[in-house]
Amino acid sequence: MMEKSQRNVVSLSQFDKARNVLSPAEVLALLNECRDRMINEIDRVWNDSRDRIEDDLLSLADRSPILETRNLYYLAQGLLRTRNESLTAALRSKFMAGFDEQVRGGITAESNTPNSAFDLNLSLVDEQAFEESLVVSKSASRMQVNAVEELAALEQRVAALLHQPHSKTEINPFSPKSLCETFLAACNSLDAEPKVRLILLQHFDAHIAPVLPGIYQGINQFLAEKGVLPSIKVGMAGTRERQRSPGRMNNADTAVQGIPATGYGEPAEGMDVFALLQQLLSRQMPQPGGYWAPAAGGMPAGAASAGGVPGGVAYGGGGQAGGVMQAGQQAVSGGQIAALTMLQRGQIAGNMVTSFDPALITAGTANVLRDIRDAGLVQVENNTDGFTIDIVAMLFDYVFDDENIPAALKALIGRLQIPVLKVAMLDRQFFSKKSHPARRLLDEIANASVGWTDVGEYNLALYAKIDGIVQSVLNDFSDDASIFETLLSDLLIFVESHEGEAQTAVDETAQIIETAERAQLVQVIVQDEIDRAITAEQTYPESIVEFVRTVWQQVLHHVYMHEGEQSPAWQSSLKAMRDLLWSVIPKLNTEDRLALVAMLPELLRQLRDGMNLIQVDPSRREAIFAGLVACHAVAVKAGLQSKDVSPDTETHMRAAITEQQNVEPESLPAIESIDAITEHFDFPADPVDTLEEDEYTEQARALKKGMWLEFINQDGSNRTARLSWVSSLRGIYLFTNNQGLDAITTTLPRLAARLRNGDARVIKTSSLTERAVERLIGKLQGRGG
Repeated sequence: MMEKSQRNVVSLSQFDKARNVLSPAEVLALLNECRDRMINEIDRVWNDSRDRIEDDLLSLADRSPILETRNLYYLAQGLLRTRNESLTAALRSKFMAGFDEQVRGGITAESNTPNSAFDLNLSLVDEQAFEESLVVSKSASRMQVNAVEELAALEQRVAALLHQPHSKTEINPFSPKSLCETFLAACNSLDAEPKVRLILLQHFDAHIAPVLPGIYQGINQFLAEKGVLPSIKVGMAGTRERQRSPGRMNNADTAVQGIPATGYGEPAEGMDVFALLQQLLSRQMPQPGGYWAPAAGGMPAGAASAGGVPGGVAYGGGGQAGGVMQAGQQAVSGGQIAALTMLQRGQIAGNMVTSFDPALITAGTANVLRDIRDAGLVQVENNTDGFTIDIVAMLFDYVFDDENIPAALKALIGRLQIPVLKVAMLDRQFFSKKSHPARRLLDEIANASVGWTDVGEYNLALYAKIDGIVQSVLNDFSDDASIFETLLSDLLIFVESHEGEAQTAVDETAQIIETAERAQLVQVIVQDEIDRAITAEQTYPESIVEFVRTVWQQVLHHVYMHEGEQSPAWQSSLKAMRDLLWSVIPKLNTEDRLALVAMLPELLRQLRDGMNLIQVDPSRREAIFAGLVACHAVAVKAGLQSKDVSPDTETHMRAAITEQQNVEPESLPAIESIDAITEHFDFPADPVDTLEEDEYTEQARALKKGMWLEFINQDGSNRTARLSWVSSLRGIYLFTNNQGLDAITTTLPRLAARLRNGDARVIKTSSLTERAVERLIGKLQGRGG
């Protein structure tokens, strides 16, 4: 029994025998050293990953169809770009403060419970705190699973140092949960919005989790060397190869000279994309001569050596990626930039005679980069210059091939070819950094272009805005790329201000559709109430039955639509209908006759108010009341039936009812529908709308608000529309243009059928430059365009 007990308890005796019992001061010094190692490594990894995290956030923003979500990603990226130093300082400060509080409490406490001052578990939390605690738990769990063995060993060593009989994650200041909570607190200290904090925490988790096992392993090794439970081998072994997550898979088959690629043409995180493109492009051009081709010995023609040509490409026998000069190291001559600056303004430097027409540059309708190179209008001083021109030219090939950008706006983008070439020559990170201001400006112009037409106030203003931005680049950009960030901010403010106006228009249309849908449901409810009130066991005057099924049906419909089922007005209207029907059946005893006399004043008031509510003409209303008086007179005479009512009175009453029946109760504006849905938003059940469960139905279901689709009309013309709203009542899809107008409505089965038949397609609106780079890499790797 004793042996079993000893195996389940941390072997403090072994530690004491090997090292003697450490004093509190020695324990604190040892743990402080571990603390510093931990936060220093976290700080280093986070800062090394910052650029990739910014790129990831921008990529997520580009792919998000929801403006609110896009803005959250932009806020997170902006915080990293402008306040990362403050964030890391806050992370370090709060980690060390929390660590010290917990460790010092553990050293001085006599009990086995952790110091309550450091207990971050929340009780009676509000909704936001609860959401944060869930995200923290999930992030901590992912990080912990990745380092189970190392963490278990570290927990045992911390427990031994703190003289805790059992190792627990809760009392371990190095635990992933403590780390996540501290990071969240650091974000909070910068007044980051709650959702922005959670976004950043998820990226913190993604980048720290892979390196956490190594950090824990180093601390374990340090403590073991200091004699803290040296016999525990778990967590001290060399770094093990861990299974990569699906999103980080390294496809060896698609790697080029040691540079990995992920997915179809998608560059891996942190990759020098320009270096990759250089190598891929050089393989496509094996011919000797010129500045493109590798010479027989593996060197580009005309290159002296790998280091002899600044920014040149060395193709040694080993084919290593290291032979490519890193981005940003290429020196660009002032003459090159000056000549290109003149070209972007439609001017040719000096008195050079050339057949090239500068008007092609200002037109922006064709790819001119290869032409200006072939005409000698741009100096190609080394291999890297040549590669840069060709790569940028190929990127613009994809821009000009993009069918989603209208021709007029594509021409504006086309005028930016030379400025973009200059940016790429000045900064090779243009190809690798998704957050590069020049790339983001191109991407945002392309995003704003989807759905653009040459009509409408906003479209005209958008064209003028983009034209002004392009003109600013052409006039003012020489070699300071900060102008792109300024113009990008200007464009984003313009688009965001418009989105509010467009959403207002969408909300108005959605309200009309929702009202029409609700009206159909109300019609069924009202009809059911009337059918239950007019029982087959009773015989009612035909004029009263007709009044209930027509005039009062309109009253019930109106009250339900405007007041709702739980309202007193609805209950009162139902009671008035039931009282009216009871009032016209024969009264066979004194009690019933007295009850009728007592209820008539209130009943007549309710009937009058109801008819006023639907604006019944006064003359018709009085004719209806005259007929009702006659019906009541007959009912009071025991045994008499409604057929004894005066024929003239009955005729006048029914005529008034018929006239009111022909009045439209509420007219609703019509909306054009691609599926010939009738006016007034009437969406009848259609037997042809059988839902077929397949990939196209799933695609339709997966559509998110903000996604763009292209519809093919019956005459063969195309129409681009954005999903702006989906009804929660009957699943009606509302598509609009970029102004929230020109609405299209359809249903899930019909939308799926259009996708299935090729009459509709989803438009990709992710980053234009990212798609171009991915397609270019894929094509050069031999996997098609």
